[in-house]
Amino acid sequence: MSKSKPHLHAFVSRGANLGEMLFPHIHEDGTYVVSKTRFKGDYVHLAAEDEILPWLEKGYGLRMSNPDMGIRAPSLIMPESIYRPVKV
Repeated sequence: MSKSKPHLHAFVSRGANLGEMLFPHIHEDGTYVVSKTRFKGDYVHLAAEDEILPWLEKGYGLRMSNPDMGIRAPSLIMPESIYRPVKV
């Protein structure tokens, strides 16, 4: 049985794209980025989306975007604003 993706998402909280959904941003090198700050020197690159949840639980933010809706620049979204899957 294959492992399903965590389906992480958030919503834009201000500006022209208010209310649009954001998803984990895939960088040019194919990785996802978590960080405690917005500075590139603090980035932690993750190879797979299923590696993200443990970092969110440690308080790291996640770079998120939605290119399909024109939101190409990845924003650092803090863990308390990211919706996670619920185990039932």
